[in-house]
Amino acid sequence: MPSDTAVPKPLLETRDLAKSFSGLKALSGHALQVREREIVGIIGPNGSGKSTLFNLVTGFLRPTSGAVYLRGQAITNLLPAQVSRLGIARTFQGTRLFGQLSVLENVLVAAQLRVPSTLLGVLLGLPAAHAAQQASAGIARELLALTGLEKQGHLRAASLPYGDGRRLEIARAMATRPSLLMLDEPAAGLNSGETRALAQLIGNLRDRYGIAVIVIEHDMDLVMNLCERVQVLAQGQVIGEGTPAEVQASARVREAYLGSDDAA
Repeated sequence: MPSDTAVPKPLLETRDLAKSFSGLKALSGHALQVREREIVGIIGPNGSGKSTLFNLVTGFLRPTSGAVYLRGQAITNLLPAQVSRLGIARTFQGTRLFGQLSVLENVLVAAQLRVPSTLLGVLLGLPAAHAAQQASAGIARELLALTGLEKQGHLRAASLPYGDGRRLEIARAMATRPSLLMLDEPAAGLNSGETRALAQLIGNLRDRYGIAVIVIEHDMDLVMNLCERVQVLAQGQVIGEGTPAEVQASARVREAYLGSDDAA
């Protein structure tokens, strides 16, 4: 007897996604489905197409072919600001903070993108505008507390140690209230203790806010212990996908990226 329960659409889906630069294929035939609340890792050697994939999903690049869907809605050719408003937030490989603003102000700027308010309303002191500003401040302070930065809120962002700056980037991305958080090498430059704290933070954010997370990362301990599913890219193509254990057991993946244990 067929089930009456419809299979929910994936939160994010790419179909046959491709990008070429001057004839060089950076990504080819890419397909991925990310479910609600899922944490997915994307791994692969440098130049395998990982950041190209992020840029295509978030509107920083236009694909040569293929499509990107968010909850079944095509978002392939939207601008980054439009993608963000639909609920996708990202960080970058290098820190991109507003260095001269305070830690709190960095998060407030992002929080105000998703809280309705107008400049005229602010200037006139309208109650709705005041309520929107208060809501933004509440979101910002909550995220600083969750990321362990509440005591640094008054400091200039440029003065933060590197690890704190990475957490501030995550807080700022979360302030847009995403349904999907995309992290591009969040553990780069962190020591082992900071990396463990980062993994706990990502898990806490998923559990508290019900978001899905995609992580590009070279730290295999982080990927294998945090992610529920892992996709492996090499030379712009998917060469493996599955649970961390399945990916680690793949001879093709070990040869291309993880390093084969087979004797020569």
